[in-house]
Amino acid sequence: MNDHDTLLALALLGTARGTLPTPGPGPLGQAAAHVTRPAAEGTLLARAALHALTHAAGRTPDPASDLPPVPAPAETLPEAPGRATRHLPLVMGTPHLSEWLTLCAQAGWRVPPARLPELLDHASNDSHLRPLLTPVLGERGRWLARFNPDWAFTPPPPGDDAWDTATEAGREALWRSVRERDPHAARALLQQHLPTERAGSRKRLLAALLDTLTPDDHALEPLLDTLTTARSEDVRTLARTALHRLSGSAQNARHAARFAALVSLDKPSLLGRLTKQTPSTLTPPTGPDEHATRDGLPDPAGKEKRSATALLEHLLEHTHPDALLTALNIPPATLVNIARQHDHLNALADNAVHTRHAPLATALLHDLPTHPFLLHIGPPEPLAAAQKQALHDRDPERLLALLGPQPGPWPSDLSAALLSILRDTIGDAHYAAAWGYRWAQLAELAATHAHPHTPHPDPLPADATDYAHRTMTELLGTLELRKQMWNDFGKGRG
Repeated sequence: MNDHDTLLALALLGTARGTLPTPGPGPLGQAAAHVTRPAAEGTLLARAALHALTHAAGRTPDPASDLPPVPAPAETLPEAPGRATRHLPLVMGTPHLSEWLTLCAQAGWRVPPARLPELLDHASNDSHLRPLLTPVLGERGRWLARFNPDWAFTPPPPGDDAWDTATEAGREALWRSVRERDPHAARALLQQHLPTERAGSRKRLLAALLDTLTPDDHALEPLLDTLTTARSEDVRTLARTALHRLSGSAQNARHAARFAALVSLDKPSLLGRLTKQTPSTLTPPTGPDEHATRDGLPDPAGKEKRSATALLEHLLEHTHPDALLTALNIPPATLVNIARQHDHLNALADNAVHTRHAPLATALLHDLPTHPFLLHIGPPEPLAAAQKQALHDRDPERLLALLGPQPGPWPSDLSAALLSILRDTIGDAHYAAAWGYRWAQLAELAATHAHPHTPHPDPLPADATDYAHRTMTELLGTLELRKQMWNDFGKGRG
């Protein structure tokens, strides 16, 4: 328990029943020891105020002999105007903070200085907020973050020693900021530093790379290839995943060669061509595979047939679809047929989702027409039809599966249809369980993903339950708040 928590515990207990704790030996404790008042209650409040001031300043007191820090650099971004920041206290600590930060970054503004400590605290506890907060911190925010170890996830100030002085989280943030401005320089940073980084830092940087991977990152293939034999299993997996998504990688080429040797298609049809129904057989691999370990192949132990099907499943899931299609010179429908014949459709579907391969996703929808992630990758018509049908059937389970992966804001017509159904289904519910857990989840999802300018549905009938009125009022109030936020940032109807 730190000094602040000890003071808080005494405040709850009362100074009449407890004694003031002895300050710790650190600089803050030494400063607090000099803060006294005639009464114990006054001393407690004064020391608590010192802790609060220290937190707001982002650093602990310096010894008297230390020089004051260099002031923050001049700001380069304009501060968000009052009309935009008026809602920041209301969304702080809620899922809508992400949207506010995104809107602020899109407008090219920075957050007010007084809000920096609170925002940095939230981001220190929620890693998803960090890349959203970094662009709007401003020079003072980045300067302030240097003085608090809990805020070390922010990019360090520019300089030759920026990388060396940053924490693992700070290096990730620095790399992401460079990646956004100059992808070539970001690749050079990885090539320079990734070979000597610790496993934890490697995992962070590889995960950041996967978030932003493009075909131009083929230049990183030699580096990624060396990491497939790293000591850390997580690092090996992330490196193989990156190579999998780079369609022209040597790893994909080796997998494609294995696939071509493993799968044999029967003779073409009378028309002289392969069809989507052409049967296929598996030929178990013979002899050792010198690259099996580095490529993460399954353990070859076991019966030959079992080894062949396990290898096929691995290849269908971990080889870029373009490489698989080229290996046998087949269309996506034939590849789906091979997976179907050997009961590996799910492995191939996972591959299509991870690589966002639209032609393969479209072909898979014939066998997996309700797969929500394939629907989001394939053509828009099947997804729209599936959503319309789920809305018509009022199927909350299906609606969650179809709407959950779809980023907001949703189209206004889709948002309006869902709000109307929520209104129609909640009227008789006296509590959440009576309405249904999935409906309650959909209401929460609509609050953050529905288009903020969606027209409100008709009011609930007069005899609707109090729970129904409270829930719909809260949902529509949230959408109204988001609508005002959008207007404040000049987004209009978007």
